[in-house]
Amino acid sequence: MPGLAPGLVASKMMMRVTALLCALGCSALLSAQQQTIDPTANRGNDHASFGNKKNPKKDKNPTSRTVTGQVTDETGHALEGAMVTLTDKASNTRTSFFTKRDGRYQFEDLGFNKDYEVQARYKDFSSDARKLSQFDAAPRPVRLLQINTGAKPAPAASAENKQP
Repeated sequence: MPGLAPGLVASKMMMRVTALLCALGCSALLSAQQQTIDPTANRGNDHASFGNKKNPKKDKNPTSRTVTGQVTDETGHALEGAMVTLTDKASNTRTSFFTKRDGRYQFEDLGFNKDYEVQARYKDFSSDARKLSQFDAAPRPVRLLQINTGAKPAPAASAENKQP
């Protein structure tokens, strides 16, 4: 800038730089105010531990088991109204359940440290007894029971049996 003292030129230059920096700072501040940060938005994804490492939750071992199953005849059809008896082999205590339309049964809250037996009866027929051992660690064992009622399977239609 011709005709101005060098100190004055430097002073004006500093004022312009300062004004520019103020404008940039105000612009950044205004844009930051428009973005609102929700501190609760990331609660489920917070992986910071800060030295407080917690072990992941372990699934608890079940304290009892449930035996389920289905009662069918020899053709595979479900038997409604079959009486399924669960017997505690140590105490000889018996509990009964009558099957529904789908032939299913269920006994809950059975101990892991006991032996049981399940057997189904339908009219004058009965299934083989099925064991549930204390050494079977499955929490939801399934026992399918079949009763031979003398039911005949439906004959399959074939070309040989048809009359011309």
